[in-house]
Amino acid sequence: MQLFDEYLAPNGLYLLDVSETSLSPANQIQLAEEINKLARYFNCQVLIATHSPFMLGTLDARIYNLDAPFLRTFKWTELENIRFFYDFFKDRKNEFG
Repeated sequence: MQLFDEYLAPNGLYLLDVSETSLSPANQIQLAEEINKLARYFNCQVLIATHSPFMLGTLDARIYNLDAPFLRTFKWTELENIRFFYDFFKDRKNEFG
């Protein structure tokens, strides 16, 4: 998060490649919220490559699935990776008590 405070400037274009890799889910959400603020209040554009359901579910963004046969936008809940997480936890919901 310190990177955002020190190096990012208004009206910038930023490319992030799997930036959430070493972050906890809570920090992934915090990162996504900061990116939302950058885009909204500082007129920044951010291009992100991610598989994180926490990032995808928090970002106010257009989502493209580059594995799809045709380029179009997707809802985060339509992505195969997200469905995998959903099904995994749904199948184990009784373990959460």
